[in-house]
Amino acid sequence: MAKPPPIDERKFLELTKNFSKVSRDMNALGFAQTCADITDFGHHVGLCWLKLSVRHLADAKASYKQKGTRRAVFSRAYYAVYNASKAVRYVTTGFVSLHGDDHQKAGDLPDDFPDVVNWALDINRLREHRQKADYDGWEATPKEFSLTPTKSLELATAFVGEAKQYLDGKYGIKL
Repeated sequence: MAKPPPIDERKFLELTKNFSKVSRDMNALGFAQTCADITDFGHHVGLCWLKLSVRHLADAKASYKQKGTRRAVFSRAYYAVYNASKAVRYVTTGFVSLHGDDHQKAGDLPDDFPDVVNWALDINRLREHRQKADYDGWEATPKEFSLTPTKSLELATAFVGEAKQYLDGKYGIKL
């Protein structure tokens, strides 16, 4: 992937809404280079979310090593998965919601994503754990977790790895 021109990612998201559609439209008008540039920058934006995913995963791993940070592990593991999902969904469809409703769509992966059905279920479980970890301070909350911090971290590590392989193999997007 070529280094993108100096464009503000937020402005690109705001103006294109769906970079794949804009790219196709430019190609249909005969602007092949513009089409390629838009696609390249769309892939760059997806890569930014993938990089954020890796940072959240590092935070989850660091929290895991500290005693008493179970909630932080659930939270950061989910956000690692969420941002990797966002990268995959953005690159494959050309758009994602930039609002809170996007969390409901984190498991809506492309049909050709490896083990897509099981990942959709696991992502939803991780999201539920993150919500409890971040918002429920009740005494009973720790007993309501069906995943352990270890399992959450394992799932997040596996999913981020799968997303990296998918984006590299299908689109040539590398970290």
